[in-house]
Amino acid sequence: MTVDISLSARVRLHLTNVAGAGASQLLQSLLPALERYPGVVVERIELPDRGKLAEYHSSSPATVAEVYRRRLPNALSRMLECTLLARRFDGESPLLVLGDLPLRCRGPQTVFLQQSNLLKPEQADWRPSRMKYALGRAIFQSNLDCVSSFIVQTDVMRDALERSYPSVSGKVHVIAQPVPIWLLQSGLKRQARVRATGQALDLIYPAAGYPHKNHALLSRLDSRASWPVEQLVLTLDAAAHPAPELSWVQCRGFLSTQAMIAAYSKVDALLFLSKEESYGFPLIEAMFVGLPIVCPDLPYAHTLCGDQAFYFDPDQPESLRHTLGLLKSQLDQGWWPDWKDRLVNIPQDWDTVARNMLAVACGGFVKTKSMKQPANGK
Repeated sequence: MTVDISLSARVRLHLTNVAGAGASQLLQSLLPALERYPGVVVERIELPDRGKLAEYHSSSPATVAEVYRRRLPNALSRMLECTLLARRFDGESPLLVLGDLPLRCRGPQTVFLQQSNLLKPEQADWRPSRMKYALGRAIFQSNLDCVSSFIVQTDVMRDALERSYPSVSGKVHVIAQPVPIWLLQSGLKRQARVRATGQALDLIYPAAGYPHKNHALLSRLDSRASWPVEQLVLTLDAAAHPAPELSWVQCRGFLSTQAMIAAYSKVDALLFLSKEESYGFPLIEAMFVGLPIVCPDLPYAHTLCGDQAFYFDPDQPESLRHTLGLLKSQLDQGWWPDWKDRLVNIPQDWDTVARNMLAVACGGFVKTKSMKQPANGK
């Protein structure tokens, strides 16, 4: 990878709508790395008024970090911020937008896109729960001419973005990210099953309750069938339990970093149900720790996991049951995954990610290594 950033470059960061747990954890690792990169001054950081990042404090006296206060409902406020009120973000220095939606403002702008729902769907979906994504896509397309470059996390996401919006072809850079700082520093590595041979599976699915996370599949599972699972932990509140008739599905709510480390240290595998992902951080976390993975038979999962994961049809409950049975059988025979080849494509630290993102945002030359999609796995 070749990177060249002009000395004394200056950049501004915009993340006013980053409040979700997953995206916030990513930026809690990335922001300090962006600020400490030598030769680049972060002039200003626009922060959200809710979530963990609202409390972020810059490490540099040269940086102005300010919370963007919303007076209107979030969707309306966000629409106005990105369009009619976006001129407040005009500037000569590059603007790195870390919250998916481009801004209709003047100056060089790079958008870090993580939200797969901003890609155009194959069929229009007018359900009320999906209307906010339709509005987001309209804003995204309207503001494309204001963007100099985009950053995504995989080749799959780059290709999908260019299919959805052909005008961005040639402007999209692929920069993968490592696991969050809290997991990097934990030193946790799994090399074998903790539970005794023959026991039913202990699984975890760390995901918020968004529709694309596909918790609804659990509501279609046959509670009378024999499942090779003793426990599946979901990071949902009890009130959002997707399948209360399944005694082995438990909702624990949001888990702290220490609780996640404790879970990763004992579970048999990560179960991932999501039907749409721009990246899939839990998959990266599971590979880093060394856990088996059961995930959908979809391009984003194959790109990350290759032939070491166990794949199932995300629309078919019986496919999931069959795949979990295969996993248990393999574990009972002493099998354990080897993620070494897959982790080669993942940066080892957040300073590398910051360097590559700043190279793109500041107009430097960056050549990223592609993450090629392998053949189907198990």
